[in-house]
Parts: sequence; C-alpha cells; structure tokens
Amino acid sequence: MKALYTILMTLVLLAVYPVALALALFGRTHLLRRLSPPSNIPDDTLARVWIHAASVGEAGIAFSTAKELRERKPGCLIFVSTTTRTGLERLDTLAGSSGKTIIDRSFLAPLDHPLVVRSFLGKVRPTTFILVETELWPSLLRALERRRVPVIIINGKIGRGAFRRYRMFNAAMKKIMSGISLVCVQSRSYARRYRMLGVPPERIEILGNIKFDSLPDPSLFKPPVIRSILGIPHAAPVFVAGSTRPGEEEILARAFVDIRRRRPESFMVIAPRHLNRVSDVQKILADAELPCVKRSSGEKPSESGQPVLLLDTMGELLGAFACADAAFVGGSLRDYGGHNPMEPAALGIPILFGPYMEQTGAKELLSGGAAALVHDEHELADMVCALFENAELHRSMAEAGPKVVTRFTGVLARTIRCMESRRLLETTDGTAARRHRVPGTV
Repeated sequence: MKALYTILMTLVLLAVYPVALALALFGRTHLLRRLSPPSNIPDDTLARVWIHAASVGEAGIAFSTAKELRERKPGCLIFVSTTTRTGLERLDTLAGSSGKTIIDRSFLAPLDHPLVVRSFLGKVRPTTFILVETELWPSLLRALERRRVPVIIINGKIGRGAFRRYRMFNAAMKKIMSGISLVCVQSRSYARRYRMLGVPPERIEILGNIKFDSLPDPSLFKPPVIRSILGIPHAAPVFVAGSTRPGEEEILARAFVDIRRRRPESFMVIAPRHLNRVSDVQKILADAELPCVKRSSGEKPSESGQPVLLLDTMGELLGAFACADAAFVGGSLRDYGGHNPMEPAALGIPILFGPYMEQTGAKELLSGGAAALVHDEHELADMVCALFENAELHRSMAEAGPKVVTRFTGVLARTIRCMESRRLLETTDGTAARRHRVPGTV
C-alpha cells in the first residue's frame, strides 16, 4: 500500500511540477510553493512547533493555538501551514490584526511526496507537529515518525464518509495511526472512530471543540440594524437556513412554501455552504416559485417585496442568525454530518437541525431544550410556525442556548494543558522532543 501510494504521488509530482513552473511565470506561484520549502526560516531556538491547518476554518483554530502557545512558551518558534491560499490569507489577516508576532512563518503545506516532504522538514525542523482536525497525509506522517517528532491531532474529528474511506485501507491506517502521540477529539463518536482506525485508547482525549472558545457575543449584534443592512422587513418573522448542502435546499423550499401559506408575511434567508452553488440554489427557489434577491446584487428585499434573501457573500451569516426568529443548521437533513449549531445557540436563537447532525454539542442542545430535531419539510414547517406563533416556546429555546454553550468553553486551554502534561512540548536540550515517545508508541 505504501509503495502504491508513493508511485501515485510520484506521477502527480511529475505532472504538477512543469505546470507549477509555467504558472509561476505568470505570477501564480501557489503550486510551486507547495513543491519548494519556505525561505527565511529562523534557526535560533530549540523548540520549533509546526501547526498545520487544511483551510480557512481550521486556520482560525491554528492561529488561536499559536497565540496560546506564544503566551505559554514565548521562546519557541511557531510555524503554521495551510493547504489552500484562502487559508493562508486568513492566517495573514489574523496575524496582521493581532498587532503582535504570533506566527514566525506561515506557508503552504508540501505536496505529500517523500522527496518534497523531506525538503520541507529539513528546512522547518519541527520538534512538535500539531495537526488541526483531520488531514492525514501518509508521507508527511511517516517522515515525522522517522524523525521521532511527536504528532498531535487537536480538535480531532472524522465524519462518517471520511471514516468509511479510511477503513478501506485499514491496515495502512493502523500503521499510520500508531505513530500519533496524542489525539484530542471533539466528541465520543469521533474518539470511537479514531480507536477503530488504530489509535490506542490511552492516547485519545475527549476535550470538545476549540471553535466554541470563540463563539459570538450576542451583545455585539443589533438585530434591527442588521435587518436594515440586509434589507429584511423589520416586522417579518424571519427563518434563517445556514450552511445548506445539496439535497437540502429542495426540502427547505417546500417547507417555506408551507410556512408562507400559513404566515404570508414570513421571510427566509438561505445561505449555501459553498458559494459556487449559488446559481443552483437560485434555480431551486425559482422552481418552487419563491422569488429571491441575491445579497451581492445590492437590492433590498424589503423594498422589492421578495420573500427570500439568498446570502451569497462571505462573513454575514452570523449577523443573519442574530436577527432570526428561528435558525436551521445545514448539512444535517442529508448525510453530511452537520455544521456548527453552537453559533446560533450562543446568540440565543432557537435551533432546528436534521437527523444527520454529528457536531459536538448537538445532543446537549436537544436535551437542554435549545434545539429541535426535524426529519422532513413537514416537521420543519410545523416547528418554524410554532416558533413564530408560540412566544413561550420561542423564549424558552432562546434562553436555553447560551446556557448550554457555557459548558463547552475553555477547550483550547485544556488542549494545551493536555500536551504539556504528556510532555509533548518540552525541548530542554534540543533533542528531548525528538527522543520523547508516549508510553506505548512504536
């Protein structure tokens, strides 16, 4: 399996390298930067922590982790990589707004070929490698194990689809997982999947989701102002469907048609998870005879009379949630594992989601009375209308959300303490971290 993977990545490298060189001539250096190690890497300290994040979402966690490490271990060097340009841009934005030197160097992660990985490791020379959530690159992980660099997964998760794919290569995955020193996971279900993939139970800690440490402060949001900015009618009962995925928009459209039949003044904001699907969602709404306004158009629904705002811009979903009377969290009516329900909960908004919701805190939101489970358009429409019409139900769910959220904060600090208690960040003589093995590792 190892040989087959290496052959495959060699073919990829041979195909990508000339393309990367050609693109670089036109100033598009993204591919080439994944083949060549970063320059200007500092070489003046013993402790060298490399944090890797896949893209934008994980980049925020990587930066928060780097900031916490900087405060606790000011003498160490901290490097952060991402797989995507947008992730790197997010890191640069966060670093620029901090006003301090949090990250010593950020760069694009290497293509997962042994030769490329070796050149990056030779330049960065990490003493600890921290992987945010789940992006398991076999060549990189094997190379780190050979160098005896502790590998730590933080905020770990494995969705059902990814788990099934990993299980197809069970023997290879067990070998890779046996070299990981610590896995800090978000939930018990993720812990079970890591165990089944070969991580020894004593190296798994269930700590929660680091994203909860940066949940929104409701006092920073002014619903009347947000409604005015987005063009949402001020008196309308508002239903917001966020982070929707394929197969869900049709259900949401049918549900909203039913809601409008019962409450004609109702308004919906719909925000697809991926903006490249905006035209698909617009067609689904049109087929359901639900005229919409795209946010990017600058037109205000409150002026044109359309009942739906299609949110096709970045960074405005939280504001839309804040002025909602009911919120649906997508990726949950179909088998995507769901998206984060804790953001609208922190804002005091009643939450609805489907049966495929796997995110940390979802069960607690249900048992705490902050959320309701819906299986189809009929249950969805019934629950939204109940929230529009029953003030006591709305109040109880709205008040329950922030109470549940408070149970899940402080995860990052616990994660760092867990690393420290296992001595995975120690480098007293320049080689301690390389020599260190967690009891039971191979």
